[in-house]
Amino acid sequence: MSLLISLALFFIMMSLGLNLPSLQFGLLKRRPWLLVRVLLATCMVLPIVALLLLHSPLGQGLSAAVSTAVMLMAICPSAPMIALKSTKLAANPELATRLQFWSACAAILSVPLWVGQLPTEASETIWSIPAQEVAYQVFTVQLIPLLVGVSLRRWCAEWSERWNPVIQKASKILLLVLLALILIVALPQVAPMLIGNLRGALLMFILTWIALGLGFAVAGDDGVERSTLPLVLSMRNPGLALLIVQRMAPNAVDLKAAVVGYVVVTAVGTAPFMQWRKANASQAQITGDV
Repeated sequence: MSLLISLALFFIMMSLGLNLPSLQFGLLKRRPWLLVRVLLATCMVLPIVALLLLHSPLGQGLSAAVSTAVMLMAICPSAPMIALKSTKLAANPELATRLQFWSACAAILSVPLWVGQLPTEASETIWSIPAQEVAYQVFTVQLIPLLVGVSLRRWCAEWSERWNPVIQKASKILLLVLLALILIVALPQVAPMLIGNLRGALLMFILTWIALGLGFAVAGDDGVERSTLPLVLSMRNPGLALLIVQRMAPNAVDLKAAVVGYVVVTAVGTAPFMQWRKANASQAQITGDV
């Protein structure tokens, strides 16, 4: 399982690197404060919000698996499918790709920081691990394949153009197989737990919508930013969260299923936003044509 998770993350991050023309710092030069706002929101503010929700009346009495899954997903930015979903809303997914790249880089610092700062009763077997070990994991499964993809795009342009679509499809298939496998294995054991923790699903839904609202607030007046940034903040990285669980608590099947459940809730929670932005874009086109 650990090998499958690592392979899926490696191909996903390498595909992201292949979609970047080069390691240009244009976004950092042109919109430094936008980048700072996004990174602070996705790596710091959202985990704080998740922590507050878990300590609110809504979060009291949740199972350890659900509570831990919420925090794990909250601290793991740079979801694999951000660029794909952004393409459906914005004609140019470049902003999503670049923000995803920077979020993956920032995760090398932010994820170990949060893991080391959250030794709670519900998850002490995970949070008590050394921050350096988490940083090494994030570095090897996110930054290294990113740099590999960027290097291939720069020095082997013809090869990358030919094989990038194949690598993208392979990474998406690996991720879907991984999520389906974990759900199939875990569902018989945790179905009663999930039914009995409907408040946990509600908390995940609320956190998703808070992330959407935070992304909309961070964005400027540009329509592409208003469609892209909410997805960047609300969609978390299940592959990284599952890798942390697999390395530190490989037998925690219920926790893995809760992570997959968060992915499902996020998909449901972001659907109305995507429909709204699509309708808004269509209306703008009609108005422009008129």
